[in-house]
Amino acid sequence: MCESCPPTLTRRGMVTGLGAATLAATPLLPAGAAGPRRPHRVLVFSRTTGFRHASIEVGVETIRQLGAEHGFAVVHTEDQREIRSRRLRRFTSVVFLNTTGNVLDDQGRGDLRDFVLSGGGWVGVHSAADTEYDWGFYTRLLARGRFLCHPVQQPGVVVREDADHIATRHLPRRWQVPLEEFYSFTDNPRPRARVLLSIDESTYQQDPNTSQLPSEEQPFPPPEGVTGVMGDHPMSWQRRVGDGVAWYTALGHEIGMYVDPDYRQHLLGGLLTATRHGRWHLPGG
Repeated sequence: MCESCPPTLTRRGMVTGLGAATLAATPLLPAGAAGPRRPHRVLVFSRTTGFRHASIEVGVETIRQLGAEHGFAVVHTEDQREIRSRRLRRFTSVVFLNTTGNVLDDQGRGDLRDFVLSGGGWVGVHSAADTEYDWGFYTRLLARGRFLCHPVQQPGVVVREDADHIATRHLPRRWQVPLEEFYSFTDNPRPRARVLLSIDESTYQQDPNTSQLPSEEQPFPPPEGVTGVMGDHPMSWQRRVGDGVAWYTALGHEIGMYVDPDYRQHLLGGLLTATRHGRWHLPGG
């Protein structure tokens, strides 16, 4: 078997070619790091200082299940003091799962930056794009794809742009998502990232969106706001940041997404992409 080839994922997200036991024993080492190799270990961080998603708990449990099924360890925290270099060195990637607002202190920001630049992985799920607005490095992780607005939850068609990537190759060319909250972004990340998924804007209503909703101060008519129409509208992408890699998906608002086999496999692919070292030769971006 080719040791430089990526593991093959089936429709239901099971790994073939490399079994769970093999994955558990697969050595992984951040680029440039010295010392003994270590197994894949994921830190899931879900602190919120703004809106809190009802799907956080099921999201954490889903990642734990994926870890148990595919041989990597998962630790969950909402304590920003866990984002410290002495603790981060135990992990190969950090997941920002539906975080909102400013969730890190200055030391945490610096230590997470050093972690990624030295070869660690970062995964952002959904409202990770609605986090740490005044931190330039975090904007770099998102390839400038900051949250702008969203309409009401509704069905929509997500388009698979990359048929080879581990996070999307299992998907149909046009993926009908039955119910989700579809984000629009302040900037299009395409010039700075490898886009994996986009959305067909003709299949759902972008407006009215959260920038146009009535408020207590101005209940009617709704205030003028920005449009959620982007034209070219990426929904998942990745980029290299220093020696590390950042992977983001805008999907993951609805609880139902986490029981959808296609979404679970998409998320698994992102978790594996974030650790692109050792024997896993995963696509770059």
